[in-house]
Amino acid sequence: MNWEQIRIDCPAAALDLIANQLIELGTGGVQILDQETAATTTAVLAYLPADEELDKFVAAVTARLGNLQTEGFLHGPWHLSTRQIDGQASATAWEAYYHVQHLTRFITVVPQWEPYQPTASGEIVIRLDPGRSFGTGMHPTTQLAVAALELAMRPQMRVFDVGTGSGILSLVAKSLGAATIQATELDEAALAFTCKNLELNQAADQIQLYAGSLLTPIVGQADLIIANMLPEALLPLIPQLDHHLAVDGQVILTGIIAEQLPKITAALTAAGFVSSLTLSQGPWSCLNCRRKTEVA
Repeated sequence: MNWEQIRIDCPAAALDLIANQLIELGTGGVQILDQETAATTTAVLAYLPADEELDKFVAAVTARLGNLQTEGFLHGPWHLSTRQIDGQASATAWEAYYHVQHLTRFITVVPQWEPYQPTASGEIVIRLDPGRSFGTGMHPTTQLAVAALELAMRPQMRVFDVGTGSGILSLVAKSLGAATIQATELDEAALAFTCKNLELNQAADQIQLYAGSLLTPIVGQADLIIANMLPEALLPLIPQLDHHLAVDGQVILTGIIAEQLPKITAALTAAGFVSSLTLSQGPWSCLNCRRKTEVA
């Protein structure tokens, strides 16, 4: 099968927002090409079967991004281009740019097609096939979340992973000693790739997956809730946190671009939470939050 490749060159700060729109519109894969562009820009690639209506899809993408600009969520110029590629090129496109990622001193993410042996004592290796799900370990939001997890995790924690995507954060939590993990994902098609990644890491029986929005599908409370999502998804999540968080629990929120940080902190304050730790990389921030009443 031949595919239409849709490429959007955009500011790095718009990466998550544009990638999310492409996934929601039903593309057959999303790739991020950070290293091919300047430090302040990036490119997002998506794939559409060549027998589908390309003009209709491009019009839908253009309309969505235009609306996001009007509403103030998308800043800076972007450019959309298309080209047709053959099926073999599409199938191996990931391999051209996605390689071993040493996210922290102890955690390494390896694409499932690449041979790799641990090089350090205690190294945790997580194998991924991202498919059309989000979360390869290459983007700063995921790297910040993994670093925050390393700092926050204690043995036998109950963890909720909201918007799990590829499942990378659930797999990190499992590797760091979580007792139970429940993960949600709104895009049901992405869950097929999540399931594959759990199987690659022998974790299918240890991580419960739910198709649904935010924390809605989950009953009970967690010691740690983590969410790597865009600010417009984090904002409706924040009011759900208190009900789903155990006493002395922690919340890790990432995916927060600098200009949206005040909105997130204001919403946390209104919900009774305070950030006890902020990790930053470039324009991105990751917050570790606790209830105000439980902070000494």
